[in-house]
Amino acid sequence: MSYFSKKSLTFLRGLHRNNSKAWFDEHRSEYQEHWREPYLALAEDLCEAISLGEPEYELDPKRAIYRINRDIRFSNDKTPYKTNLGITIGRREKHDPSWPAYTVRLGLDGIAIGGGLYMPEAELRDRVRRWFAANPTQSAAVTNDPAFAQHFKEIRGERNKRLPRDLAVLAADEPLVFNKQWIFWAEWPDMKLLLDPDLDRFIVERWHAGRALNDVLKRAVAG
Repeated sequence: MSYFSKKSLTFLRGLHRNNSKAWFDEHRSEYQEHWREPYLALAEDLCEAISLGEPEYELDPKRAIYRINRDIRFSNDKTPYKTNLGITIGRREKHDPSWPAYTVRLGLDGIAIGGGLYMPEAELRDRVRRWFAANPTQSAAVTNDPAFAQHFKEIRGERNKRLPRDLAVLAADEPLVFNKQWIFWAEWPDMKLLLDPDLDRFIVERWHAGRALNDVLKRAVAG
């Protein structure tokens, strides 16, 4: 049985066209039945699946999901609700900036699946940079992993254009030293995937492929 249904997609389309509190309040029961409940059920199964192989990711599923309300305080876009929702599984928390995570985004534009180290603090960021420089075969070990290469192809992430001189010297031999994030990410732009009875398996299989990077990042974080 699928997590989401055609009624789930109908709700999301309606919210996309009528992103207002009045419309949402009128359709709150549909949100609860056709989006919130299957969304939480999926999070529960994903959390369980990841923690079986990596017990440090044991997490209450309610802490892995996001509120549908947008934070509009500092945004020019004042629409109050998200039409894409995600699930992020980190170590103990949804966002542990000191440890690689797994994430998935679901919405009318399909599914995006990723993970890695997103927002490390400066000390950890530079430690990971130096680790990659000292272990130059590790990035190739990730990108040459067959499953990783099939689904994600490369290690992504925002990069610095300039670095302190000592790091710039290291970056000449290891381009990942320029990174301030180390992530895997891919998109499947087909909203019908949300109706797949094996949606959880689809996501977990790709997270397992991305584990090639997360395992390397765990070693880098440990130093």
